[in-house]
Amino acid sequence: MKRQYIVGILFFSALWGLSEAVLGGWIYSAHMRHAGAVILTVIGFAILTLARIHVPLPGASTAIGALAMLFKFLNEPFFACHLLAIFLLGVAYDLVFSLAGGRNKALIGLGATYLGFAMFALIITYVVRYSYWIDVGWPKVVHYVAFVGTITALCNAACVPLADYLGRSLSKGTVTKTYLRVWGFRATSFVTAGLWVVAIMRQLWGHA
Repeated sequence: MKRQYIVGILFFSALWGLSEAVLGGWIYSAHMRHAGAVILTVIGFAILTLARIHVPLPGASTAIGALAMLFKFLNEPFFACHLLAIFLLGVAYDLVFSLAGGRNKALIGLGATYLGFAMFALIITYVVRYSYWIDVGWPKVVHYVAFVGTITALCNAACVPLADYLGRSLSKGTVTKTYLRVWGFRATSFVTAGLWVVAIMRQLWGHA
């Protein structure tokens, strides 16, 4: 695998994990549970869309989801529910993106959202059997997918194509191309290393 792809996966996973740790922490502390699921998923899908432009590899979104999950774990108290959701959204994006052949970004945003929400709700309820979900059971699964999932899917149907358009437009610019060729890889590598080192140190310091 090219070094650029490895750095790209680490960079975009750190961005997603950082958004979950910082913004997500504030949202959930404010008890904005459903709003948080919508906002954080849209941000996550925007990041995955940008990542696919720079890391056009099958399985890249799953890898980014897994590493974003790890990044959040290193920076936040352990909460299996949130970690599982991040990973499954990465898997869902990967599957739908592959099935769609990378075309029709609106459909990718729509389908991946529903698939990710459905997998999460079913697994957390009937496999993990988390008490918050099994106390209500099937009605909660339906509400989460049909209500929260629909709102999020509609947002992603608009935001995924927008993120793809903006990402490709920036990549085609002469100034952007020159910057990326000369400084982009070095700068991205430095920022990526910094984010992961800080995350790991925070985890080690917390257990010291």
